[in-house]
This record gives sequence, structure tokens and C-alpha cells, in this order.
Amino acid sequence: MNMNTEIVNRALLATGQNSLTNDDIKAANASYELCRAFYIATFLEALSEVEWVGGRKRVKLVLTGRPVIKDSRYLFAYDMPYDCAKPIELQDNEFFLTEDRLILADVEDAQLLYVSNGKVLRNIAMASGGLPDDIPEIEYFSAGPPGTEPDVTLYPGAPEDIEDELSDPEPDSDYPDYVALDYESKFYEYVEKKLAAKFAMKLSDQPGLHTQLLQEALLVKQEAVDASRSSKSAKLKESPWWSERLGLGRGV
Repeated sequence: MNMNTEIVNRALLATGQNSLTNDDIKAANASYELCRAFYIATFLEALSEVEWVGGRKRVKLVLTGRPVIKDSRYLFAYDMPYDCAKPIELQDNEFFLTEDRLILADVEDAQLLYVSNGKVLRNIAMASGGLPDDIPEIEYFSAGPPGTEPDVTLYPGAPEDIEDELSDPEPDSDYPDYVALDYESKFYEYVEKKLAAKFAMKLSDQPGLHTQLLQEALLVKQEAVDASRSSKSAKLKESPWWSERLGLGRGV
């Protein structure tokens, strides 16, 4: 994933700052590094705040291998998916609780709908800083510590659904552990407005401008929240009439 310089430059111009030049990017100077740090932080924050439709995934959760304090209200503790930015719901809309990158629930074989941040699994040798020669380098982490639950937390090969994502990153990639997903345009608009608000606070002496840009960002966010609710409500089935439950047809 590369920093989107068009979004960054529009955010800079909104606060009266000079846009990044090719020389800034090539030299990786202070201006570039500041924008780079702000961009990824804002990008991930935005993903965690709204149930963005374009970044949704559904996966079967993996029981955690980490020692956890048992809670009598929840029978199962699952590792949160490695690329989960915002959990949305379990199957059948079952209740769950998030705690320390865990999903606590009373659902067996739980499946989670969530917003993905695009993070990809890394080669195990890269994740560990190198392993003995007798451990194949094609093994990947899925979740939790290896070896606790055989064939679940550590396994040979890559999952089919992310196989293409695990190719070598481009040499000029800013964040090689991420890939771009097909987020909706409102997401990028929100990132731009929120980034501009941060630039206004950090780089300008106009507190009023920060407030204005932040309000514009919150309006975009609310539009995205409404769109997400609309999408979810369209999938809900009407509750059947009592007469239908009894096989009598609707009404008399």
C-alpha cells in the first residue's frame, strides 16, 4: 500500500500548505515523513470508525491459543482476524465482546463479518526474524501463538483467498504489509477531510480552520454511517405474522 499523494496534497492545500513535490518524495524529507505518518494513522482510524461496505469480509474465527481469563458469560474466545479494523457482527447477529484482540462469544464455530484494513499475512521467517532451516518458509501465521491448537494457528501453505495478496511487495511500497481494497469513495473523502483537519491543527495557526474541516469530515462520516445502516436493513427479513407461523396465511 502506497501513500495516496493526491489525497495528501488536497488535504495540504485545504489548509494553505504547499503540496508535496516529487523531490520531497524521492528525498523522503521531513515534510514527506510527516505526511506519511499522518496518512497511515488517519487511514487506519477511519477504517475502525465506520462499517465501510467496500472493505467487508466474512471469515470463520479461530479459537485462541493464548491463555485467557475465563468469563462465565462466554464459552468461547477467538482470535480477532489479523486484518480486522472493525468487527461488525457474528452469524445470526449473536452477541459478542471484544477484548485485547479477542472475540468473546457463546457461539461455536463463529463466523465474523468485519471491516478489513488490508493487512496481509507475512512469511513466518519474516514475522519471527528467521527460523531454523528445517521449518519451511511457506508456513504462515493465521492467529494466536503457533503449536497451541494443531493445524489451526500454524499451517503449511497460504490460504487460497489471500494467496494472490502474499506476492512480494513492490519495492517502492510505503507499507508492504498492506494491500489496497475496494473501499467506497466516501471512505477516501472522509480520510481526506480528517487528514486536512489534522494538518490544520499541526501546521497552521488557524484553530477555526481545524474545527471547520473536522465538522466537514464528521458530515461525510455520518453519510457513510447512514449508507451502512441502509445496506444492513435491506438484508433484514420481516418478522412473520403469527398466523403465518401457524400455517394459516396472512390475515383472515
